[in-house]
Amino acid sequence: MEKKIILGTLGGAVTGIVLSMLIFMTLFSGMMEKWMADNAACVLEPNMTWWIVGSLAYSLFITILLHKFGVNNFKGGAIAGAWTTFLIMLWFGIFSASTYKAYTWDWMPIDVSVNTVVGAIAGGVIGWIFGKVK
Repeated sequence: MEKKIILGTLGGAVTGIVLSMLIFMTLFSGMMEKWMADNAACVLEPNMTWWIVGSLAYSLFITILLHKFGVNNFKGGAIAGAWTTFLIMLWFGIFSASTYKAYTWDWMPIDVSVNTVVGAIAGGVIGWIFGKVK
């Protein structure tokens, strides 16, 4: 069991980091640059160490959930990962858009959608790993 949790967490985190970077730094790079310029006073330079730690923490959470759900294939992991990520990001988006000027209602649907896709694929990878590791 520990082997599945460790490998699932690592696989999910790597998948999530790579996909997030690909999507947000290519498809939405113009929007990100504009947002960073508009909110320069409150934007910090990203600290990759803490970004990785945060990704590992989220991936561990999803990995434990998928393990408890008995997921052992890509499809099951993708469905559970998508729903879990969607609900968490929807909560986060509504909370943030209603609380902070920098997180706008226009940005929320993009953030929720992209993260849901990333969560689905990362969840699928975790499910696939669970199916392969004995």
